[in-house]
Amino acid sequence: MFWITTAPGIAGALPAKKAHTLLGQDTDIIVFDAHSGFDVNAFAAVSGTLRGGGTLYLLTPPLDEWADFPDPDYRRFIPYPYQPHEVRGRFLGRFVGMLKTLTPQPPLPEVEGEQGVGGRVQQQVAVEAILQANAPVVLTADRGRGKSAALGMAASQLQVAGKRVLLTAPSRATVEGVFKHAELPPSFFAPDDLLQTLPEGDVLLVDEAAAIPVPLLLKMLEHYPRCVFSTTLHGYEGSGRGFALRFQKALDTLAPGWLAVRLQQPMRWAENDPLERFINQALLLDADLAPFTPCGGRSAAFKRLGRVGDGGGAATYRQLNRDELAHNEPLLRQLFGLLITAHYQTRPSDLRQLLDAPDISIHVLEQQGTLVAVALLSREGGLDAQLTAAIHAGTRRPHGHPVPQTLTFHAQLAGAAELICERVMRIAVHPLLQNQGLGAHLLEHLLGFAAQQGAGYLGVSYAMTPELLRFWERAGFITARIGHRKDTASGSRSVVQIRGLTTAGKQLCRLCNPPQ
Repeated sequence: MFWITTAPGIAGALPAKKAHTLLGQDTDIIVFDAHSGFDVNAFAAVSGTLRGGGTLYLLTPPLDEWADFPDPDYRRFIPYPYQPHEVRGRFLGRFVGMLKTLTPQPPLPEVEGEQGVGGRVQQQVAVEAILQANAPVVLTADRGRGKSAALGMAASQLQVAGKRVLLTAPSRATVEGVFKHAELPPSFFAPDDLLQTLPEGDVLLVDEAAAIPVPLLLKMLEHYPRCVFSTTLHGYEGSGRGFALRFQKALDTLAPGWLAVRLQQPMRWAENDPLERFINQALLLDADLAPFTPCGGRSAAFKRLGRVGDGGGAATYRQLNRDELAHNEPLLRQLFGLLITAHYQTRPSDLRQLLDAPDISIHVLEQQGTLVAVALLSREGGLDAQLTAAIHAGTRRPHGHPVPQTLTFHAQLAGAAELICERVMRIAVHPLLQNQGLGAHLLEHLLGFAAQQGAGYLGVSYAMTPELLRFWERAGFITARIGHRKDTASGSRSVVQIRGLTTAGKQLCRLCNPPQ
């Protein structure tokens, strides 16, 4: 039995922030206390530990009141000076509505019969493929299909055969399931450490590869030709759909003999399990990219889209109303599916944040009834002079406002946090329409929106790559700060860039990039 709560006096209970320590285990009963904070990432993760025939108890305020409940989990994403009671509970309102549509069903049996046998057969096929392949293997599965166990068993058998096996993943906690099933555990390295030290190894296992940028995966493949790239297609860790589109296309060129292995049948519960289906739908774990086929192909699509201001483009811009979005499930799924495909790590908490976080705006381009580009903006800064001075001195660090705080403290620009900043949280373009000017097209609308809202500058922070740096520099952004440390998962330094909109904002840019 697993208890997820911060309530006192419950033996063995874990707070939601430690729910990841349960990965690789299973249970018949889960009690998740939403009064302690409805951490949707933890909820999705721990639900996968439940065996078929088990029960998940979700403790909530009265359903009709839950959307207005000042959830403690809001503190993770609301910026200063907002308080939890000020948050509009759009996500919870949608979640409650989906709960109310559920119809009682008899519990499904534990997976001991045909389904469990089928899952074990598929798992053994995957293990054999890893053992025998001399080319890269791409192992994909939804959560609960035994992917981590297959990696662990394969690692042990490879080492018995005298092979040196290395394991990497975005974090050590991610691979607990691998170690649980490995009698001879492989050597673990964080992605950046692996590529810096290049330890000797015959086989490299890369778990949750979708959460590692493709350029790093290709560097791994260059040094370790015998690789297994494993990822969850639909899960709380972030979807692997974008990985499937980006990475497998690169493999077709670099290693055309690569092998695809897919685990489909669940191991701990029956196929078409109602709990799995509900969680996938409620948290959009199964959101995929909307199909889109430009008439006449890619070049024709670019001609119809046109350039900004030419009056002939077919892609139309609009800002989405979040109250309406929370009640428009097809549009919400399409939006989140596009974000999932574009970013290597998009989680259920991102869904909650885009619906509920104060001062976020959502901007899209549409063509033929399909979202072809999306951007999320977060309004930051505008802090008073006293607080800004304290940030500059390093004595205050109010939650949120990452770009204004970075400029004020790290870049030592004394009044930067007094100016209003519209930060580009995410910008994504449909993969079939990338490199055709859509991102720049949408960015022009973002600049116009930010100016209308009285922002002094537009800002962005991201893991730096040459391609992204070129995109933002072409759009007129200047570099304000480059981080000193590399991120362990991406292997890249973070960069903050800004573009001034007002006189004060342009002066800020000049201070960041003074004349030589």
